[in-house]
Amino acid sequence: MTCSGAGASRCPGGGRGSSASSRLSWPDSGTSPGSPDHPRRCAWPRRRCRSEDGGVPPHVPDDHALAIAAFRHRCLVPALEAEGEAILPILTGEARQARTDPAGRTRTVSVRTLARWLAAYRRGGLLALCPRRRTDHGALRAIPADIFARAQALRRQKPARPTKTIIDILVRQHHVAPRAIARSTLDRHLARQGLSRQTLRSLGQQTFRRIETTTPFELVVADFHHGPYVRTGDGSLRRALLGAHIDHFSRYVPEGRYFLHEDYAALRFGFRRLLAAFGLPVTYYVDRGSAFQATRFHAACDALGIRLVHSAPYQSECRGVVERFNKTVKEQFETEVRGREEPPTLDELNAYFEAWLAERYHRDVHSETGEAPRERFQRTAVLRPAPDLAQVDELLRLRERRCVHKKWSTVEVLATRYVVDPALRGRKVEVLYDPFAPESVLIVFDGRVVQRAGPQRPGALPPSPMPPPAPGPPTDYLALLRADYERRTQHELAALRLRTLPARTELALGDLLTLLTPCRGTELTTAEQARAAARWRQLRPIDPDAARQALAAAQRHLGPAVHLDLYLDALTTHLVRRRTTPKGASPP
Repeated sequence: MTCSGAGASRCPGGGRGSSASSRLSWPDSGTSPGSPDHPRRCAWPRRRCRSEDGGVPPHVPDDHALAIAAFRHRCLVPALEAEGEAILPILTGEARQARTDPAGRTRTVSVRTLARWLAAYRRGGLLALCPRRRTDHGALRAIPADIFARAQALRRQKPARPTKTIIDILVRQHHVAPRAIARSTLDRHLARQGLSRQTLRSLGQQTFRRIETTTPFELVVADFHHGPYVRTGDGSLRRALLGAHIDHFSRYVPEGRYFLHEDYAALRFGFRRLLAAFGLPVTYYVDRGSAFQATRFHAACDALGIRLVHSAPYQSECRGVVERFNKTVKEQFETEVRGREEPPTLDELNAYFEAWLAERYHRDVHSETGEAPRERFQRTAVLRPAPDLAQVDELLRLRERRCVHKKWSTVEVLATRYVVDPALRGRKVEVLYDPFAPESVLIVFDGRVVQRAGPQRPGALPPSPMPPPAPGPPTDYLALLRADYERRTQHELAALRLRTLPARTELALGDLLTLLTPCRGTELTTAEQARAAARWRQLRPIDPDAARQALAAAQRHLGPAVHLDLYLDALTTHLVRRRTTPKGASPP
């Protein structure tokens, strides 16, 4: 709705030039608009109000429509309690005031518009001030139905295809003319049909099926969860991360604790405790985090007979069991931790979590299984035997790349030096170590474990390198080079065939001066001879026949006794054209 100056000067009957009082005259029924006997209709019968029946609009207004209604209501507040002739002065005063509408524009509203809003408000209340929807709202007006169907097919072919590309395809296939369809219009209609790129990307085409297990430890799901902040030794705060392992069958959590890092060391600690206490799981289901991508972890699971399965990237639905447990931890446990006056230390947080896990989570009836996780696990548990922990420690060693010291023949890991075979001094090696068993490390070189190295003892001398093997007979490199050079030279001389080159004729300087004399018609001066010599040196070698032809043609064309430079230029042009003409073609 716009407030127009032209509309403000238009009287109800359609004439112009009437006063404000004549433009706003109430019916002659003797009653005011606010009186009970006054019929509830607009002050101008010739123009329908936006809500003639005064009822609730057939649709639920959105926030923008309600904002417009609130703006119109603020304009009418001073006149809501007025009656009869007192309404017109109030509306006239309100029409002079500039207001900021919901779109951020500064505007004024005419008296006629304010009167129409007031009549609509007294009929239907605040909702009657909402702008009415178009009767063809949502219909295809700017895009033909067949073109829109083609656009929908193009979006379904490739959900990530931009709308601009769809329009370009329609143009290139001669379905529509260039710039006939606006991108925003097509975007709006595609979104209404649920074919926006964002909607298709969030919904996707993939469906999921539920996993069913029959025994404990048939499937163990592991994940890291970002937890609350904890106090460290230096007084700073760091976020703790929960590494949890949950049994899919019983929803029992056999291992779970908070760490300060989401790395392979944290995974190794929890995985080792899981195997030591409950044995080997059949399938170990994890995401694609960096900790679970460690090569040593893959090799350890393969050696222990555990089937390692990674979920698809960016699909948390695959790990719904552990994700739901993380949500329970966040709602029931971590909320209480964050509500404490002082953040706990990491040890205190793990002690609280262990108590909550044993007294609350494992004892509550799970909504999915209908049993408490501890009871369901203990009632049906038939576990595989635990592996040898020494073998597990060997398989789960951490890996670091080090350079063996050239003088001491050692590598340093976790502030401990280990003595390495002197044959590897200065070489890059990989060190497999156990942070909880620093008695020895494994040295890997060229993909093979070559040594189990022990710590360096204080005061002990570094191992002496083995003496190099005795050298063989000396090799005279220079003698080899000379022999090859003489052999190659003799071969080239044997293939060389000497032959005389044919003599090449060339116009001498004196001959050029002789040819130029008849052109000038007199003997050449010293200056002219110098210029001719300079041009001769520039153009040599000059073919005698070509020079004679060029000067004869110049003499016929220019005539005798003209300036010497004209003859020299003609000679130069002729020779240049002759030299640049391809072989077999006649010169121009």
